[in-house]
Amino acid sequence: MDRYIGLKLDGRYEITEMIGMGGMANVYKGRDIMENRTVAVKILKSEYSENEEFVRRFRNESKAIAVLSHPNIVKIYDVGYENSMQYIVMEYIDGITLKEYIEQQKVLKWRDCVHFTIQILRALQLAHDRGIVHRDIKPQNVMLLSDGSIKVMDFGIARFSREVENNASEKTMGSVHYVSPEQAAGARTDERSDIYSVGVMMYEMLTGVKPFNGDKPIEIALKHMHDAPVPPTKYAPSLYPGLEEIILHAMEKDPSKRYQSASGMIRDIEAFKLDQSITFGYTDRRSERRSESESGSAAKEKLASKLSAIKPKKEKKPKKKDIIPEPEPEAEYYEDDDDDDDEIIVKHNYALPILAGVTCTVIIVATLFVANVILGAFKTTASSINDYEMPNLIGMNFYDARAKYPDIQLVASEEYNNQYESGTIINQEKAEGRFVKIGDAIKVTVSKGTRIVKIPDVKNYYVSSAIKALEDYGLRYVLVEQESEEIASGLVVQTDPGANSDVEEGTEVRIFVSLGPMTEDTTVPYVVGNDLVTAKNAISDAHLLVKVQYEASAEVRDTVISQNIDGGSSVARDTMITIYVSDGSGEVETPEEEYTEDYPWYTDPNIPDNTFEPEPPAPEVGGERTMTILVDIPADAVNNYVLTFNYSGTDEKFGTDSFSVSASSWAGSSYPATLTGSGTVTLDAYVRYGSLKLSFATYTVNFDEGTYSVDDYQSSKFRTIDTFVMW
Repeated sequence: MDRYIGLKLDGRYEITEMIGMGGMANVYKGRDIMENRTVAVKILKSEYSENEEFVRRFRNESKAIAVLSHPNIVKIYDVGYENSMQYIVMEYIDGITLKEYIEQQKVLKWRDCVHFTIQILRALQLAHDRGIVHRDIKPQNVMLLSDGSIKVMDFGIARFSREVENNASEKTMGSVHYVSPEQAAGARTDERSDIYSVGVMMYEMLTGVKPFNGDKPIEIALKHMHDAPVPPTKYAPSLYPGLEEIILHAMEKDPSKRYQSASGMIRDIEAFKLDQSITFGYTDRRSERRSESESGSAAKEKLASKLSAIKPKKEKKPKKKDIIPEPEPEAEYYEDDDDDDDEIIVKHNYALPILAGVTCTVIIVATLFVANVILGAFKTTASSINDYEMPNLIGMNFYDARAKYPDIQLVASEEYNNQYESGTIINQEKAEGRFVKIGDAIKVTVSKGTRIVKIPDVKNYYVSSAIKALEDYGLRYVLVEQESEEIASGLVVQTDPGANSDVEEGTEVRIFVSLGPMTEDTTVPYVVGNDLVTAKNAISDAHLLVKVQYEASAEVRDTVISQNIDGGSSVARDTMITIYVSDGSGEVETPEEEYTEDYPWYTDPNIPDNTFEPEPPAPEVGGERTMTILVDIPADAVNNYVLTFNYSGTDEKFGTDSFSVSASSWAGSSYPATLTGSGTVTLDAYVRYGSLKLSFATYTVNFDEGTYSVDDYQSSKFRTIDTFVMW
């Protein structure tokens, strides 16, 4: 039995069964007791726990997924380290891999292929926007759920695009069947490498074969680098040209000739979904000319061999004694099998002149008949007293026309028309000014008015299916994308007007297409050095989740010593931020005498019970007054600071308390500092953090009048402290 089965990690994740084995980690099914949900737990294999490269890749995966929140990416709930065991807690996916689905179906329908591909590309677009390149896109790393939605996973060899590849270990190769040429060559990879892999996956989904195969991995890698892929239409002749162009454009050897972004590839696929006859002009003209030349030569050789095999037949002269000639044999045809060079060789046949004569006779008779009909239709002069000149009936009410022109018999048929009211004649068989016989039946078309239709309910339809349903009712449409927490990406959320509404035929209907759940970004606060309560509040205020993990440290207990995602990073809301907090087990006394003796008024926000009440200054003549001045705190400030005010040119504290200011509460606003004094004084304002003290402004305060002014304000001094703290 697996030693991890039944284990409870972090007191909350109970492992129940193994569900997958990988190269460097195994995946288990588990239960999050606190959240009462099923989770997947990925545990680094024990034999790799001491291997620096594997540990780096494992941590890189958690780091990559932690900053990604998208409906098409497997969610990460937690990361942890326990008893020399490193693990990642992820969303549990009840489905199969895309590889398994391809093996079941052999060849996918194009609609399924593009549906899956768009979801994969949307996931990659978010990753690329976050500066992350997956580098191992393949069907094995894509999960397919029962509702048709896709989840991309396994960012184990993902690379942040801002990182520099400066050693061999960074040149990690993905699965060789899907690897890009530059990745196979060990060159630098970027977002376009993932796009190449997506093109290979589309090739396999639509043809049932991989574009490059070989006995050894190095052989396949070399083909990716140097060989042109066989056009997919060789394996799937019915494949649309536009779809083949998309695949081959994504698989260009030169990254600069591929799609430059996932969104660019999505745009072409969406355009193809709306019009399967579309082409994009990405075809390599040189390859095209070469293939045409080769196929042309082959066709000529084939035709020549067939022609050489045909022997002309000699005509047999009739004998004089034959009184009645035998009938000539019917024409014999020799057709070339090549559709591009169809050729017919016809033997001489004396029946042809006879047939030609009969045909000419039929044509002449038919022409005379048609001419008579046409002349009758366009007759403009009366030939007898029974002839009646046809009036213009278009635009008249049918019953009014019958009453006004009783000498002609109007026979009506109806059809919907958006331009004419119901009952109005919109077409007539005989044109105005032509002559007809009195009493003739004249056909007219009468409008039924604008057709009223009910908008079909297309919620949860694929876009292409929704469009077809609306067009079947004669409705026009416009697509509008919106985020949805309930409807999967690529499906219809609703229409406007809504389903079952009665509208006129031709009405434009807005189709709202889901982009998936909202992924609004937020900025991770920098909380290192803060106490636990302050750090948790700052993270929660940023709409992020927080996990606390204690570690042995000489720092004061409950002081944050590190965090798993850097402060200032942009991530999706509800991302889990792990903060590592000192347990105080290695706590040592930090000498603070230089601050407390020289500045007894100073309050260190990180050290409890060292606050000293200030000595109030001696009253001045005329008495003291109290007033409040506003101190601007920069919007990009991230720490807790202490503000003090000294008489200008001295290191003597002004007669009031120091002010402890938290950037999480006051950044981007003004902090109210209450001062007590009399007369007019000039004060130097200082900002402190620990031992660092910087002057950031000079205030001139008139206590008698209750006014003040500020000079030489420098917000950069706050950033200097922030930089010092991060060091």
